[in-house]
Amino acid sequence: MFLESFNSSFGCAAQWLLAPTVSSVAPSRRDSSTLVMNVAAITTAMNSYVPTENLYFNKVIKNDLILKYLGDWGEWSSCSVSCSNGTKTRTRTCSNPPPSNSGLNCTGPKVESKICSNQLCPVHGNWSDWSTWSGCSATCDVGIRKKTRTCTNPKPERSGDYCVGEPSEYTGCFNEPCGARTHGNWSDWSQWSGCSVSCDVGLRKRARTCTNPKPDRNGDYCVGESTEYTVCPNEPCNVIDGGCSSWGDWKSCSVTCGVGQKLRSRTCTNPSPTLYGKTCDGDYADYAVCVNTPCHAVAFNAYGKNVLLNRVNAFSSVIFNEGNAYDVSTGHFTAPVDGIYHFTAQMCVSANNSIYFYIHKGSATMSGVVALKYSYNYNYNGPSCTSASCYVKLTRNEHVWVLMYGQDTSEIWDVSSNSFTGMLIQEL
Repeated sequence: MFLESFNSSFGCAAQWLLAPTVSSVAPSRRDSSTLVMNVAAITTAMNSYVPTENLYFNKVIKNDLILKYLGDWGEWSSCSVSCSNGTKTRTRTCSNPPPSNSGLNCTGPKVESKICSNQLCPVHGNWSDWSTWSGCSATCDVGIRKKTRTCTNPKPERSGDYCVGEPSEYTGCFNEPCGARTHGNWSDWSQWSGCSVSCDVGLRKRARTCTNPKPDRNGDYCVGESTEYTVCPNEPCNVIDGGCSSWGDWKSCSVTCGVGQKLRSRTCTNPSPTLYGKTCDGDYADYAVCVNTPCHAVAFNAYGKNVLLNRVNAFSSVIFNEGNAYDVSTGHFTAPVDGIYHFTAQMCVSANNSIYFYIHKGSATMSGVVALKYSYNYNYNGPSCTSASCYVKLTRNEHVWVLMYGQDTSEIWDVSSNSFTGMLIQEL
């Protein structure tokens, strides 16, 4: 109100009078501001416009213009803590009056603080470490051991809370019995009970107790079983002899090539025998030979008459020679693989003559000879033929040939009827 009145009364002359200067009065005030009026300048100006005896100016304008320009401090706040040392504050605002018309803001702190002291805070209790376990409370039988702790780490003060939990713990301790121990011993066995069934096979039972004497609470219990059982055979409830079921289907051959075995089976379930019934007669398994395609195709069929100097008949005409194992120049068959082979030789003789030959095996040089089969024939009435056949196990590169006993080749009859055949039956 004063500034508005001052402006309206003195116009432009008031602008320079309100310039920021250092007041001669401000340093003596607690809340000084850099924005104060030049008192001397204002007084000079006012004296030229207003009678000096104007008490309103001299008292109100001169003094209130400076004293009421800054705001007053507010009340002190509550202490920041409820116990021990804290702080409290008070504030002031630049609003008495606020700056306007390019006036400067107030200087100095807006907030003031100071230490506030209260009563000391409470101290809550905490447990100390556990003590070591005490000795056993008894020297025999069962006692107890104890450990403790105290609420002194720290001790509660100034209405602080006491420790939560127990101050003591206990555990059992076991010692030798105070008196002599009595160990248990078995009573005599009872009589055997009756059989559990009236026919077929059942069980009988007998029992004993650990009461001779009975063990005390520190004694050992009896060692062993309290019950025994034995079998009791009776007359059969009914007797049924077993009967074989029908044969099952043949299983697959034991090999995929050559000669093997196949199996079929049956069971003694038609009907099954009871406990005292007879089991089935006969075999439960049956085997048969199964012939597959040879793993190696080895077979020959040759005929003719060509007795060499070593008395081997080289059958010079070949019908087939699978595997090329037969040599017409030597009359030898050479095994290409280990296996079971079958050979047949047939020789014919003219009338009133005899013939005698062998099927031999050995090396290529005809050493280590083994006679596999021989045949003899004599016919007075006319030409006739005789043959010999054999199965033989050969290792690779063993030889087989037909050896004549020594007769003149002129005695051998019908070249086409004299033959030598062989084949691999089962590769090994």
